Amino acid sequence: MTKLACAADEIKTLTPGEVQAVLDKDEKGEFLLLDVRQPEEYEAGHIPGAMLIPLGELEARREELERGKKIIAYCRSGHRGMAAAIALCGLGFKDIHNLEGGILNWRYETIIGMPEARPELVTEAADVKDILMLAIKLEKGSWDFYVAAKEKTTSPQAKEKFQMLADAEDGHMQRLWERAITLLGKGVLPPLEKLKQELKVEHMEGAIEISPALAKVAEKFSDEMGALEIALEKEYMSYDFYKRTSALVGDPDAKTLLQELAVEERNHADILLKRVSEIVRQQ
Repeated sequence: MTKLACAADEIKTLTPGEVQAVLDKDEKGEFLLLDVRQPEEYEAGHIPGAMLIPLGELEARREELERGKKIIAYCRSGHRGMAAAIALCGLGFKDIHNLEGGILNWRYETIIGMPEARPELVTEAADVKDILMLAIKLEKGSWDFYVAAKEKTTSPQAKEKFQMLADAEDGHMQRLWERAITLLGKGVLPPLEKLKQELKVEHMEGAIEISPALAKVAEKFSDEMGALEIALEKEYMSYDFYKRTSALVGDPDAKTLLQELAVEERNHADILLKRVSEIVRQQ
């Protein structure tokens, strides 16, 4: 008897908590999160790092998916996700998962907007050196944002939080600069402090434009919680940017570096979320 290429009972169904745990621990970028809804649904809110391929386009666009990845498909309620998982099995993909209950069952962070709404700062031909220089620029943009945001707010708690975040970006820049020097050799880049003065950047991490982001600071908060919420939005957008970009580049080392950057942004978000929980419990 001929065996079907894939059957529904072979699909691994994961709860939102299990998916979140997988994403938190996925330091090597083994998993690919695949949103199979329509573009309008994705734009209204998607899980950070998710790649969009609507269910009806899946077969025609299957070459965009890396064969070696473990794919987690999701939709609104879980049914299109299961259909996508079965379709992928039929196309020869292995290790396919479906998010139980879809995004309606998701209780974690989501972000809005389309990838095309942000500049594509990385090309398929990018290598580790290109990624390192881009990451330094984006970290510098985030540092500029937090320093300026600290000056704009009148809240002492928010000032303290923005300073902490600026210090974190500064430390991250230092590590990236040291890694770039190791690859490129001494003398290729100026000292970090000089480089920071020379770099004029328009975007921070997540390819977010700095000026509009700063404009939101005065509008959205006057206390520490507001500062945390803005920071969380930035960190999740950064995670989303690095995660999606890692699927775009061809160089294996560049993929690994982008995945490392994505995991670091997710770790930053987790630190901020813990502080949010503390504030809520104290209220």
